[in-house]
Amino acid sequence: MIDALEVGKMQQATREQIQRGDLDAYEMVVRQYQGMLLGYAANRLPDIDAAQEVVQLTFIRAYEQLNEYQPERDFGVWLCVICKHFILTELERQRRESRNLDKFSHSLRLRVGEQMAGSCDEGQRELVSAMRDCVKGLRSQAALVVRLRYEERQSCQSIAESLNRTVTWVTSTLSRSRKALRACIESRLRDEATT
Repeated sequence: MIDALEVGKMQQATREQIQRGDLDAYEMVVRQYQGMLLGYAANRLPDIDAAQEVVQLTFIRAYEQLNEYQPERDFGVWLCVICKHFILTELERQRRESRNLDKFSHSLRLRVGEQMAGSCDEGQRELVSAMRDCVKGLRSQAALVVRLRYEERQSCQSIAESLNRTVTWVTSTLSRSRKALRACIESRLRDEATT
């Protein structure tokens, strides 16, 4: 049985070989720790491709910073610390990308709506304007349900889950909101016709 002192000597010898440029020695290190690091990264990232990329970056960074490794520390733990840095960076990148995509999607919907409104005749523009004003007049929960259903095209089931409500509550809220919107729009259009 090999004791901890022998393992330390072997790691020291391997490290010295790697620092001299022996890529075969580093390949052995990669093989030894690759599975552990992949498991570590995969448990923290939602995507296996991202986890594999993070592991590759970890091994590259570890190779570049091998002279900073302290032999009294566990090499696997040292790799995990490096890997954790890349995991946090990747998670932040994904959050930024998601926020940017949401902003882009919202902006695109607005542009399409404006273009559609611009291509409408005067009567259709009045109807669209009245509808927007009437939706703003709905209570906040009702307005949210209408937006989720008709702008974002979510199912009633999805809306119910996201708002922690029942599907029946969502459908009845939509039904009441449609009636309120119809009455509001008709009233506004009548008012505009008389002015």
